[in-house]
Amino acid sequence: MFTNMIAIVFLSFLAGIIGITAFVTIYYAIETRRQGFKIFWEKLEYFSSIVSIEKDKITFHPRGRDATDGLLPCVGLIGRDGSILIGGPPYQENGIITREIVSKNGSLGQGARIRTSLFIYETNPKIDLGLDYTDVSFDSELGTLTGWHIPNNSNNWVIGVHGHRSYRTESMRFVSTFRKSGLNVLLSDYRNDQNAPLDKGGYHMFGLTEWRDLESAVKFCQEKGAEKIFLMGHSMGGAIVVKYLLESSLKSLINGAILESPALNLNKIISMKAAEIPLLPRGAEYPVKKLVSWMVKLNWENLNYLSRSDELTTPILLIHSESDVTVPVSLSDQLAENRSDIVTYLRLKKAHHAAAWNTNKEIVESSMEAFLNKNISSTDD
Repeated sequence: MFTNMIAIVFLSFLAGIIGITAFVTIYYAIETRRQGFKIFWEKLEYFSSIVSIEKDKITFHPRGRDATDGLLPCVGLIGRDGSILIGGPPYQENGIITREIVSKNGSLGQGARIRTSLFIYETNPKIDLGLDYTDVSFDSELGTLTGWHIPNNSNNWVIGVHGHRSYRTESMRFVSTFRKSGLNVLLSDYRNDQNAPLDKGGYHMFGLTEWRDLESAVKFCQEKGAEKIFLMGHSMGGAIVVKYLLESSLKSLINGAILESPALNLNKIISMKAAEIPLLPRGAEYPVKKLVSWMVKLNWENLNYLSRSDELTTPILLIHSESDVTVPVSLSDQLAENRSDIVTYLRLKKAHHAAAWNTNKEIVESSMEAFLNKNISSTDD
């Protein structure tokens, strides 16, 4: 009888452990799908506020993430009635930040609700940069895609490819650098953006499907007379660019690619995130990933673009920081090591994820300009 009781207790305990393990696996699989793949657009909230504003100085009360982003060397303050680019050394006192005003658009004043923006410019090229632009559209695999064309007097183009749940304005910080190199700029959407067609899967696929939309954008530039085409991809946009360079029959049209914090191997990113979860046993990410692959219908190995780095032939400017806590810099380290023949590597120390410009503006712009000019002139020979 006593032996039977011990067996019952043991089996009950074992069943409980199995049940808890199953619950944890399902929970984190659903969370991974939601945070990484599910399509939704975050509602913009303006939690911070302007305390005072003068001709060349602004004081604001930051809340949440604005308290750290508001200290970056270059960052935007966005409100419903305008935007401000701030810079210079920050001054902090009692939770209040004072910064220099570099430029200002609109009519933000005392008491206005604001938020910080790494993108700096979030309206359109005319309002934010004083540049004429044209709304354009072109056909893609799923339907019509739209974008902005900022013209230049040349036959050279660059296409900005934004990151995960982002928008075409992500590349606006770099427009002045593009124009210094004489490039037309195309900032366009891809599938599952707010104004773009939705694919039937209903997930962000980190390049597995989105590369075909980039191919459509390249065709658009070609039809407009482009002779030299460059690509710039941010985070997931970097993965889309690399997938395009691996798969597209038009990859030879690309004269150079700039990758900022590229998500080159989602397997490693998920493993890194799993290691940060309290009480999650080592190795627990494997059943989680297995379940996610079933939910999203993907093969994880197909998202390891580093495993195919030997197939790349396009010159690449790679920009990443060791302080990136979203995409590990080790992925870019590996690409730079594997393909030192085609990769120019700008490895930074203190930049946030996909925010190299905000922390190291001068060196990022000079590196981009040198890379672009070199690859423009090399194709002229």
